Amino acid sequence: MTRIVVVGAGSIGSCVALRLARRGADVVLVDAREPAEGLSAHGFGWVNAVDNGSDPYYRLSAESLRAHERLAAETADGAPWFFRHGNLHWADSPEGARRLAAVADGYRAKGYPVEEVDAERARRELQPGLALDRLHGPLVHYPADAHVVADRFVAAVQEHGRRAGVRLRIGSAVTGLLGGQPGGGRVRGVELASGERIEADTVVSCAGRGTRALLGRAGADVPMVEPGDGSGVTVVGLLVRTTPLPVRVDRVLHAPHLSIRPHSGGRVVLHCHDVDEELTHVRQGPAAAERVLARLAEVLPGTAGAGVAVEDAYVGVRPMPVDGMSVVGPVPGVESLYVVVTHSGLTLAPVLGEIVAQELLDGPSPLAAAFRPERFAAV
Repeated sequence: MTRIVVVGAGSIGSCVALRLARRGADVVLVDAREPAEGLSAHGFGWVNAVDNGSDPYYRLSAESLRAHERLAAETADGAPWFFRHGNLHWADSPEGARRLAAVADGYRAKGYPVEEVDAERARRELQPGLALDRLHGPLVHYPADAHVVADRFVAAVQEHGRRAGVRLRIGSAVTGLLGGQPGGGRVRGVELASGERIEADTVVSCAGRGTRALLGRAGADVPMVEPGDGSGVTVVGLLVRTTPLPVRVDRVLHAPHLSIRPHSGGRVVLHCHDVDEELTHVRQGPAAAERVLARLAEVLPGTAGAGVAVEDAYVGVRPMPVDGMSVVGPVPGVESLYVVVTHSGLTLAPVLGEIVAQELLDGPSPLAAAFRPERFAAV
């Protein structure tokens, strides 16, 4: 039986562990902290086919929509976590409307479903109570888009992983790799802060922001965007979960200055890109969360004066490779060490789990060919 250690118990690591265990591998999933404390359990959880100018990334994200459906069907005995109810997007300026139209045209060219709807239909069929007085152009609806309730997703995948035989080691950080010394060599497992040594045929790094530290133990690296590094890429993010709303929200809403994702029990998760850009440290989270919450009534006036409050404010740092693209594959020059790191982990986790299981147990996946870590060899 193939022995595999997966480092990182977020959405990606949990999906990797589940898929490997279901294929008969002996899997240990390790993480220094409880999954409920991590970025995956707090993420925005919008699931869509991403048209960012890269055809391989579009194919990867489009397949992940299907992988989400497969995984949701397999975990349907618990609380539901996957909802394919679409995404509604609109603008409040002529320039914003032009940008939305250009994006929509790009998706149509790829055959991805796109609808234009007017304010009356949007309020009647998609989201009653929207404030659209400043609307410019039509609203754009992507009916194939979906969302996940992030904490439920991670919990469901880990529970089914346990049933498949995944053994969890939570609360003890990886402090070393067995073998795989700088300069090359074969990795034979990991050592934990507790002193436990776990032997393995392969170690899979799904460590997110801990990727560079883990790979560095074998003399390898995947360059990542760091907060404040001058790259212009914002990787610090604030996710705000509210108390229950007096109005029902069923789908992802992208208002001009606020993104809204349904959560459980009538709650929603809020995100603002411009607020993220102003964050420099975690302590700003509570005050910034109140600013984000204040925008909710501008989008859904029915929430004003209803006592809606911030239930949770989470500031995290997204794992972002320097070129903005996923990294998937064996670590060059280090035998038996495999790495997966990407932004949009909740979007891509199910398909990445399938890919890793295929590559470690069968052979290369065409979906991963464009995302190998070798591309950074000259960086």
